[in-house]
Amino acid sequence: MRDEFLRMLYEKHFETVFNYCLPKLGFDNDAAADCAHAVFDEAEKKYEKLKDHPNLLGWLMTTAKHKLHKAWRRSSLERLRLIPLDLAEAVPDGGDPFDAVELTDSDIKRITEVVLSGLSQNELEIYRLFYREDLGFAQIAQKLGISEKAARARLARVKAKLKNRIAELT
Repeated sequence: MRDEFLRMLYEKHFETVFNYCLPKLGFDNDAAADCAHAVFDEAEKKYEKLKDHPNLLGWLMTTAKHKLHKAWRRSSLERLRLIPLDLAEAVPDGGDPFDAVELTDSDIKRITEVVLSGLSQNELEIYRLFYREDLGFAQIAQKLGISEKAARARLARVKAKLKNRIAELT
């Protein structure tokens, strides 16, 4: 009964879970397959809870989301470890971390990539338009087809998210 249930679950939903993981893992087929298999391994462990679950696909997709988040967080922390500096020890209280250490362009690029990797595509677009293209709120609103007030609110949320992301990583 157990094996039959798990086989049915796998045959019916593996492709959906795989296709969910694929773009989130940079269209790496092997990584997406590993992620999907990890979801079904978890389903096997939770068989007793799942056999009567009212929304199996929902459970599988939520589990995939959690697996992806955990993998993303682990990879972000690994990338951060590649940066040869320890801000916590190098900075005197109240000091500017960038005054305390010499950063190469490569270091700055890696820090930026790690911090920005936590933004969605829409958030990255707002960030790019404001900080990289130096557009004002009226121009951003026009490009995105939103109100100027909405552009300001979105940028405020992006700034808050970036501040939290930096705080998490330090």
